[in-house]
Amino acid sequence: MTQPVLHENLPIIEVADSLILDSLYTNPTTAQCLLTRLSSTVAVVAPGKVDVLLARLLKLGHTPKVLEA
Repeated sequence: MTQPVLHENLPIIEVADSLILDSLYTNPTTAQCLLTRLSSTVAVVAPGKVDVLLARLLKLGHTPKVLEA
């Protein structure tokens, strides 16, 4: 039996529309920033890749809100 693993300080992205996340996955640069999709609107971001993802979202005309725990 595999033991549960709890990850701390793991960046995630949550979008209002799944099409935004779809577009990030179709872009080769931002696709490398996303480790796994948790739902249609949520994905795990690779550590150290948040800035790349933010830059792409801004380029697409989005104004992301960054929350830090």
